[in-house]
Amino acid sequence: MDFDYLMRRFDAAKALRVNWDTLFQEIADRVLPQMADFTSKRADGDRRTQLMYDSTAALAARNAVAALGTFGWPSNQQYQKLTVSDKRLQKRHPVQLAMDEWTERLFAARYSPRAAFEANMGEAALQFFVFGTGVVYIDDNVRQQSLRYKALHLAQTYLMENDSGVVDTVFRCWEWSLRQVQQWIEKERAAGRNVEDLPEKLRARLQTHPDDKIELVHAVMPRTDYEPGRLGPHGMPWASCYFIAHERFALQEGGYRTWPFMVMRYMTSPGEVYGRSPAWLALSNIKVLNAQKRSILQAAQKVADPPLLLHEDGVLGAFSMAPGALNYGGLDSNGNQMVKPLITGADVRIGMDMMDKEREIISSAFLLDVFRALVENPQMTATQALEIMQERATLMSPIIGRIESEGFGPGTEREIDLLYHAGQLPPMPPEMGELGGEYRIEYTSPARRAMRASEAIAITRTLEAVLPIAQTDNSVLDVFDMPAAVREIAEINGVPAKILRDPDAVKAMQDDRAQQQQLQGLVEAAPAVSAAAANLTKLQANAGRPTL
Repeated sequence: MDFDYLMRRFDAAKALRVNWDTLFQEIADRVLPQMADFTSKRADGDRRTQLMYDSTAALAARNAVAALGTFGWPSNQQYQKLTVSDKRLQKRHPVQLAMDEWTERLFAARYSPRAAFEANMGEAALQFFVFGTGVVYIDDNVRQQSLRYKALHLAQTYLMENDSGVVDTVFRCWEWSLRQVQQWIEKERAAGRNVEDLPEKLRARLQTHPDDKIELVHAVMPRTDYEPGRLGPHGMPWASCYFIAHERFALQEGGYRTWPFMVMRYMTSPGEVYGRSPAWLALSNIKVLNAQKRSILQAAQKVADPPLLLHEDGVLGAFSMAPGALNYGGLDSNGNQMVKPLITGADVRIGMDMMDKEREIISSAFLLDVFRALVENPQMTATQALEIMQERATLMSPIIGRIESEGFGPGTEREIDLLYHAGQLPPMPPEMGELGGEYRIEYTSPARRAMRASEAIAITRTLEAVLPIAQTDNSVLDVFDMPAAVREIAEINGVPAKILRDPDAVKAMQDDRAQQQQLQGLVEAAPAVSAAAANLTKLQANAGRPTL
């Protein structure tokens, strides 16, 4: 890789972020203060909530992440499944079973305790709602033969797009001590990867100041000298380089077979690389709410502990505000108080009402009103709940669609690539091998199922309407292919293929049942046939006797 070309792109990516960093800092100070280090580096453990008087936006962001995770990627169920691209093969039961096995292996690896997917996906989703962009890095843990996920702090991550508006370049930065860098170098060499030694100047510092920190950068971008079929990094479409920016020194060059990042953006404006978030939409309301909260606190404090008005002649001695204190000279000769509280006439309730309106707008920006109907109406019927879920899922569709297309789509390709080359996936069915192993991803999250629920509802409601008619004329049921209807409902509801019988097996069962019914009919008819034969014999015998 041309290192000068790499550094020019890195400098351009940082220059692109100047205005964004100011905006992100402004949002983080009021919504996510633990990540408020876009424009300045803060010390560990520093108090960062100086501008945050109200936590409505911070709580709304976390609640939105929890709600979206429940709808989009719940940990207690499979929200994706793998299938083949060829529609003819999709209906073949052996292929369905193989794809279900791949899906189960994928989720087992994704939710392995060593992978830490759930924690890092939640952290990236939080940045997705607060800053508009969330990034997860997917790598393999070679020693433990497992996947590994890492949510990247947006302040340390720089993005660039290709001509299609897709992010294809990522620079991720972080700080390590010299001792940590040396440990990483030794681990990479133990794994059989080539890594350069630290520059001579840093090696000398390592001996005297091993805990001094330096900034490392990992760059991933399309390889300009890609040679398909070649062994080594040049045979991989994605170039990778670890380097020390301020030393302009490359530590390691490598590559990836698949894109190793999930880059999720809430919404983008034309010509902009980074996403814009609900916190950006409601930033003015968040500022107003914080200002209102500060003013209300000051006003309430004046009501609870008002300023005191004193006579200017200063006849009072020492004055105590402690409970039960005796203040001599506090009354004049007529018994009037010499000290009175300042009554400002401020009505705190008006400020509270104004704050509630701002809170509603902020909650709406984070889509919390979308889920509120399910919480506020716990006594609704299952049908009502399903209809509301379908409506809410439709409203969430654009957001979930972006997460699927920019996040889970590339992420799943990366996971399958790592698991396949690690030998953790079963062999492909022969039919798939003929197609070059091409597969596609179907999303079966609760949100997607809720959107498809209308199809299942249409089938069941139609059958409910037809059944009363069938009681008088059962020929109307001949219009419907009942097995196909049942399979369609099962697919919509995400029923695993392994608990459904193969169509050929069902046909064999039906043929066997028909044969048994035929035999049963013959057995039931045997006594009548025997009686008829006996009667015929008697008639024939009687026919041969002479008439008297």
